[in-house]
Amino acid sequence: MTDQSGDDHANAIEIKGLNKWYGDYQALKSVDLNVAHGERIVVCGPSGSGKSTLIRCINSLEAHDSGQITVDGTRMVDAASIEAIRGRVGMVFQQFNLFPHLTILQNLTLGPMKARGLTRDEAEARAMKYLERVQIPEQADKKPGALSGGQQQRVAIARSLCMEPKIMLFDEPTSALDPEMISEVLDVIVDLAASGMTMIVVTHEMGFARRAADRMVFMDHGAIVETGTPQEFFENPKTERCRTFLNQILKH
Repeated sequence: MTDQSGDDHANAIEIKGLNKWYGDYQALKSVDLNVAHGERIVVCGPSGSGKSTLIRCINSLEAHDSGQITVDGTRMVDAASIEAIRGRVGMVFQQFNLFPHLTILQNLTLGPMKARGLTRDEAEARAMKYLERVQIPEQADKKPGALSGGQQQRVAIARSLCMEPKIMLFDEPTSALDPEMISEVLDVIVDLAASGMTMIVVTHEMGFARRAADRMVFMDHGAIVETGTPQEFFENPKTERCRTFLNQILKH
């Protein structure tokens, strides 16, 4: 295995022939996807289409059964390569997964101190930088239970950023939020996209997709059915499955 990590590698992510089974159920079917450095991809599709499984395979939260995954020049082949890839990839989930007994600042400093070897002062300085980035520095000394759902999700984004990843994966980051809190989280992700971060976002928020995506990826039954720019995707979908999905989701 060669490790050519860095932007000199052609793509940030390269996926070839990816298959994933759960027993008799095939969740991913020969998926091919390349993501360029700095590209923002929005993955959408009906429930059960394989969207979350796909991005969870990228940092090996789910083990794939066949096919190839290369992230930032490192081919996923063994425990060492998985560890290297996880060090370059941040992930934000539907649930915030914050430690309820720790303050926001403690939640953000834990990873950089344990995994990156930062001193407490260095980790706290980095944490405050990213709390400023997500616009809630005043919440640093509170515990998660004192924050709204939208604020907790912004903390979760800041926590991922504290590890200074090259790539961010978002798995339906607003699906657990009340409607009035969705925009505050999406605004943070839009700002992150504008900074040039390589991102894959699984979401049903089509307004966000129009604002932030370079490319749309539509999945159904474990396969990528259609890809295109947001303009192509929304104004001239190529497949009947995609047209049906858009008609359903844009009604709401």
